[in-house]
Amino acid sequence: MSRNYYIQTLGCQMNYSDSERIDAVLQNIGLNKTDNINEADMILFNTCSIKQKAEDKVFGLMNKITQLRRERPHLITGITGCMIRKTSTRESEQRDSIIKRISEVDMVFRIEDLPKLPSIVNTLWPDFEISELIEGNLDNYFQINPVYTSKAQAFVPIGTGCDNFCTYCIVPYSRHREKSRPMADIVKECENLVDNGCLEITLLGQNVNSYGISDHDKKTSTFAKIENPFVELLRHVDQLKSRGLKRLRFTSNHPKDISDELIDAMAELETLMPYLHLPVQSGNDDILKKMNRNYTADWYREVVKKLRDKVPGISITTDIIVGFCSETEEHFQDSINLYKDIKWDMCYHSQYSERKGTFAFKNLEDDVSHEEKKDRWHRLNEVLKTIARENNQKFKGQVVEVLVEKCRKGICEGRSEHFKTCTFESKEDLTGQLVKMKVVNPREWLLEGELV
Repeated sequence: MSRNYYIQTLGCQMNYSDSERIDAVLQNIGLNKTDNINEADMILFNTCSIKQKAEDKVFGLMNKITQLRRERPHLITGITGCMIRKTSTRESEQRDSIIKRISEVDMVFRIEDLPKLPSIVNTLWPDFEISELIEGNLDNYFQINPVYTSKAQAFVPIGTGCDNFCTYCIVPYSRHREKSRPMADIVKECENLVDNGCLEITLLGQNVNSYGISDHDKKTSTFAKIENPFVELLRHVDQLKSRGLKRLRFTSNHPKDISDELIDAMAELETLMPYLHLPVQSGNDDILKKMNRNYTADWYREVVKKLRDKVPGISITTDIIVGFCSETEEHFQDSINLYKDIKWDMCYHSQYSERKGTFAFKNLEDDVSHEEKKDRWHRLNEVLKTIARENNQKFKGQVVEVLVEKCRKGICEGRSEHFKTCTFESKEDLTGQLVKMKVVNPREWLLEGELV
């Protein structure tokens, strides 16, 4: 009897990329993917743990699992991603705390233990005949060939983990220390994608611009003779333009690791898009120090100036946390002032929430009230809306190139070179195609236009 699996992905682009490799493993052992949770025999949650609210969302979904078990008693529930510290099942001697806390969960696995998933499934479903899994003996889960969601676009991870230890962040503990993939493996994956029609590749990592220079990487000889491994990687992937690659992007970045060589590459390489997400988190130096960000607001300003000098018209977006420990109104105003100076194209801002296991949770007092955090979020959002509208007005009347990501009810949507969301009417489904669009109506969050 065939069995179905359902996977819900929560979090960043890295999680979505990981889910594509999970798809490959589960389909290779004979499971069928379903988009209907009510039809699933196995339900997996690929989780984010950057914020406590992300974990709380997963916990809140367990009532649904309890209901489904009444109808499907053989149902398996599993969790992977950043929430998990120890790969285990309910029968394991040493179990992850998630299994101890949530009775509905049968298994959890760290994403780097993905090659072990078939044996875990076999333990939980001894009656299910598992098909042969080619990747079953792999030591490195990056070697598993993913089932890509889109033919035209792909996320390619270049490493995992983080060495930065920002005081509010759990990633160095959940993903562990930073390790980079061999450059040849990454380039090979990109070559295969392009040869199969991929137009846009996004290189992924917790901190892509420290690729090849982490503490772990320095202990190996892999990158010893390469002066700037990330720039070298970009140059290799850019050469795939001769085979059909049209666009190259990367995320995410830590400002402290933005080098002059990287900025030069962004100006020189043909496929690199004029867009960069550069998280600042705060505009106040005291708060940045408490966050362990290792740069100042003025230093960040200088990096942005270099980028705009070298890549005129570049679109730059950021992240800002409001209400971090001990943030005063004066501190917050520094973030507002920095926003008005930089004029980011977009900001993904959030209210600080304590995250168990982080340095901030253990050592800093969460002393900004919920009401004040909410008020600051809304005030920052008003600045964001005003500046986003101003930035988008610059595109009015211009022709941009849009890689269409979806079409529904005669409206196509995609991203421009500058990562602007674009929409236009079309009688045909143009998903996966690069098309020209004239911007007619620039709005706060998107550009509306017409095909040319």
